Amino acid sequence: MDQVTFYWAIAATVLGGIQLFFQKVVAQEKRDSAFNGLMMYGVSGVAIYVLLFIQHELPTDWRIITLLALTGGALHGLGNFVRIEALKYIDSVLYFPMNKVLGPLLVVVAGVALLGDPLTLQQYIGIGLGLTVPLLLLSAAEHHRQVNLRQGLIFVVISTVLTAASVIFTKQATSYGAAILFVLAMSQTAGAVSSVAILIKQKKSHLTLGSHLDRRDIVLGLIAALIGFFSAYTLIRALSTGLVSLVYAIHAHYILIPIVLSVWWYGDHINLRKVVAIVVSFLAIILLYTA
Repeated sequence: MDQVTFYWAIAATVLGGIQLFFQKVVAQEKRDSAFNGLMMYGVSGVAIYVLLFIQHELPTDWRIITLLALTGGALHGLGNFVRIEALKYIDSVLYFPMNKVLGPLLVVVAGVALLGDPLTLQQYIGIGLGLTVPLLLLSAAEHHRQVNLRQGLIFVVISTVLTAASVIFTKQATSYGAAILFVLAMSQTAGAVSSVAILIKQKKSHLTLGSHLDRRDIVLGLIAALIGFFSAYTLIRALSTGLVSLVYAIHAHYILIPIVLSVWWYGDHINLRKVVAIVVSFLAIILLYTA
């Protein structure tokens, strides 16, 4: 992996971790996850369209790019909603490790089988080492700390499959040329539309849409929009120059940030095994970078 791609991937990982921590905040406070997603995609989407208007640039293959990016954005929007719902039932220290092992595994398989990613032995070892982290993070004791373990696990699988698929579609969209902002604009648009659809479906039995929302929802939504914009931009930049298997394998280590922040802020459970898992994650990233 070249240095520039690695730096973009690390930036996306850090920002993605912070973004997911705020999703944990939304879930912990029982806020409206669909509204939060709408704010994240909608506000950042408006900013992106302004930048596109200033650039006056439309990619040559804009039709196929639009199709791929819209699909990726819609899948990510649905995955984002389900992720927050999952965090209402299980701890972040349980959700994120499971999401980490399943997501990269799906993306690596798709990257190698569908996109032909030429991985080396060291890179496979680095990916494999990263996938062992959940073995350190999970234990039978976690079961007793969950609100609804079964429901949470179902949401984990659904959200992970959706977000993994969105990464593949987004990667394909970036392969048609340097159209980062255009891909991001289409992706954010689809994410906003999917969030609106979910929000309307949730509130169809209520007389006033969003009547329960307060200032805190708006603040969390604006924070999500700001962080979400830079998180998505850096990830797409990394995907545009690197192999999807490696970029996403590194990006999956975002779980370290919300786990640490959740332990500090909410008092989520942690032990020595989880500290060791953090060390293993760093070793895996080093292997992927130096290969």
